[in-house]
Parts: sequence; C-alpha cells; structure tokens
Amino acid sequence: MKTPAKKTASASFRETAPAARPPAEPPIFRVSTEVLLKIFSFLDKRSCSRVARSCKRFKEPALDQLWREITTLAAPLALLDELINTYSGMMFRHGLGQVDWFKYWSYANRVRKVHITDKARALAEDGHVNPETLAHALAATTSQTGHGTLLPKARALEFDFHEYSGPSLVLPLIGPAVRHITIQIPQSSELMAQVISRVISTLTSMSNTLKLEQFDITICYDINRDTETRRTLSSNIAKFIASQPTLQCLRICPVDSFSPLKQAIQVLPRLRVLEITCTTNPHKPPPKDIIASLASCVNLEQLRINGPSPRGQHDFSLIQPLLSCNRLATLDLSWLGAVRLNAEDVEEMGKAWVKLESLHFSIVGDGMPVDLLLAFATSFSPSLHALSIPLDISRVGFLLLMATEIPPHDLKVLYTGSPMTESDVQPFAELLGTLFRPGFQVVFGIGQGRSTGTKEAASFYKK
Repeated sequence: MKTPAKKTASASFRETAPAARPPAEPPIFRVSTEVLLKIFSFLDKRSCSRVARSCKRFKEPALDQLWREITTLAAPLALLDELINTYSGMMFRHGLGQVDWFKYWSYANRVRKVHITDKARALAEDGHVNPETLAHALAATTSQTGHGTLLPKARALEFDFHEYSGPSLVLPLIGPAVRHITIQIPQSSELMAQVISRVISTLTSMSNTLKLEQFDITICYDINRDTETRRTLSSNIAKFIASQPTLQCLRICPVDSFSPLKQAIQVLPRLRVLEITCTTNPHKPPPKDIIASLASCVNLEQLRINGPSPRGQHDFSLIQPLLSCNRLATLDLSWLGAVRLNAEDVEEMGKAWVKLESLHFSIVGDGMPVDLLLAFATSFSPSLHALSIPLDISRVGFLLLMATEIPPHDLKVLYTGSPMTESDVQPFAELLGTLFRPGFQVVFGIGQGRSTGTKEAASFYKK
C-alpha cells in the first residue's frame, strides 16, 4: 500500500495563494464610443487608418471616422471590384462577377458625407469614375438590395462640377437618408445648364423619398445673357424647392426672377435660413408680393438677399409684412434700396424683432435723421450688435443732451455711408460714446453695408 506523498511547503503555499489578477485594462479602453469618435475627429485620414489597425477597441470607431466623409467615389467602388484607369475614367476589371457584398456594406454604411469634384486637377489626384461604371454599380446594388443607392446612409452630398458629365454623379447617390445637397457650377455653359436642369427635374420626381433640410446651389454664368435654357433651369429649381416642404436652409445664386421662386417659398413652413443672390434690374422697384412671400416664412432666422439696389426710396410699409417673422436674428434689406423710416417705425421693428443681432439697410442714397440712432438704442434689445443705416449727422449737436438720458446700448458696429466733415467729428463721437458701450466702432463708406472706409476714420471712431 502506497502512502500519500507529503506536501511540501511550496506546494502548500501555491494552494493557499490567491489567483493572479488579470492585467488592468487601460483607462482609454473604458471611454465611450461617442468620446472616441470625437477624439478621432481631430486626426487626419492616415493617422485614423493607423489607429484602426492598432487594436480591436479602436477599430470600429476609427473606421467610422475614416469613412465618415469621402472625397472620391473610387474608394467605395473599389470594394466591389478592382478598378483600372482608362482614358474615359476608372472602370471595373472583372465586371462585378464576384462581389463581397458584406464587406462593401460594412464600409459603405459608414459614409455620412460625400464631397465630389470633377475638376481636372482633382481628377489626377483622386481618380475619375466613368459614368458607365457608376451606372453598373448602381444596377448591381439595386438588384442586391432592392433600393437604388450606393451609399444608403449618406446625409450630405456636395458636388463641384466643371464638366457637363459631372451632374450624372448626383442621382446614384440620392437615398432616403440625404438631408443636405450642395451643387456648385463655377463655369456654366448652355450644355451644362441643360444637363443640370434635367438632374433637378429628376430630383423633383423623387420628392416622395427625398426629404431635404438644406439645399445650396451656385451657378456662375453671364448674368447679362437671358436664354430659354436659363429660364427653364430657374423654373425647374423652383419646382424642386416647392417639392421639399421640409427645407430649413435654402441658398441660391443667382436668381434671374423672383416670380417662380415666390410660389415655392410660400410652401416652406420650416424655412429658417434664406440666402439669395438675384440679378434684379436696379431700375425696377422690388415687387411687394415677394415681401409677402417672405413674410409667410414665420420661422425665418436669417434672411439675406444680395443684388443690385434699385433706385428711388420706399416707405416703411414695404417691409412691414416682415414684422411677422419675429425669430429673425440676421436681416439684410440692402437689396431693397433706400427705405424711409421714422422713430415710430423703428419702435415697431424693435418690438417685433426682439432676437435681431444684425440689421442692414442700404447705405446708398439720402441719409436718415441722426436722431434715429436714439430710437434704435431705446427700441431694440441688447442682442443687436451690427447695424447698417445711412445717417444725416448735420443735427448731431442738438442730440447730445437727449442722449445722456438713455441707457447705453450693446451695439458693436455701425456702418454708415454718410460723409463726415471735420466740424461733425467731435459731436458725433460724443454722441456715439454716450449711446453705446465701450468696444463700439463706426465704419463709413459707400457699399452694401460692409464697406470699411478709411483706416484713419475707422480707428478714430473706435471707442
């Protein structure tokens, strides 16, 4: 009979010793994915790619950030098949015979923003995708998923077109998740206008699936040429805008006529930002029905309309319908030309536009009485920081005593096109010093309310 072996001291110690603890997890591993995404947003593409290969914890958030914004379609299309460079652009080598769809969607679903340009310099750097290749890829994804979009979760699409074939890139990327479209055409021709007009018309037919929140379009062409193609394009843009009642931000440059646009604006109840560059003839007065259309957008926060100022003066009744837009923070009325105001008009504007931060009237034309400054200081809330208004400061000396009874306002910058004589400098500076708090400055000169004038004058009036 065998006797059991005696336990040595070392064996007894091993049995009673506590189990070894696993190595402590680095604190960065316990950070949430949202925080990691914010950290990785400060990295460039190359650094983000290296982080994705560093460890499993960083892989997914780093890839999300790496693919969040792309500047070429060659990157996602290369996941479908090998791309070869041909004279007409990049094409598939094997014709999508064997596609790893799981791999493609795992990366394509990370894309949130697309910025594409077809400029010649960019083509050499990023690679130009042949339109037929794009159509082939769209047909393959449609047959595989049932919906025709290459990047189903992309929310923002920005295009910079220089060639007439460029707009063909728009439609394959349109999906139900798209909320923002920006189109820029630096050099437009008749052929380009026809192509973009057809694209806009197609987008209008997709209004059931497309719910935009922001639409920006800039087309640079000779404003002195009025052609049938341009009129058709303007009409199609207006129809597309009217088909998107969810729009909150709209920027258009240029607008040849307000007539088709005013109908579209009236059906945009959520519109908050409206910026338009128009080519209105300055010899014609602005139509009152345009103001009425703008007034129907009661949620407007920013309204900027750039263009040549018409001649003549207008009464306050022209802009009075805009008082219904009581959420306005930025308002540029310089496109209307000169507007006659009195103290009662200023008081009425101050009561309606309580959130206004920037107000610009045309500073070209006859100056308004300088005592309107007192009305602005007493009627508008302290949030008003920038004001453009033409002033006649010939009676400035009579207002100094009245100004001392008014609490100082927080206005920061005053733009005025009024000429300044040497005798008016001192009393005008005293008036401004009484009405406004330190840090205020006045800039004078002829322009759209943003002229800098001379450096000597600007520095002199800075308080």
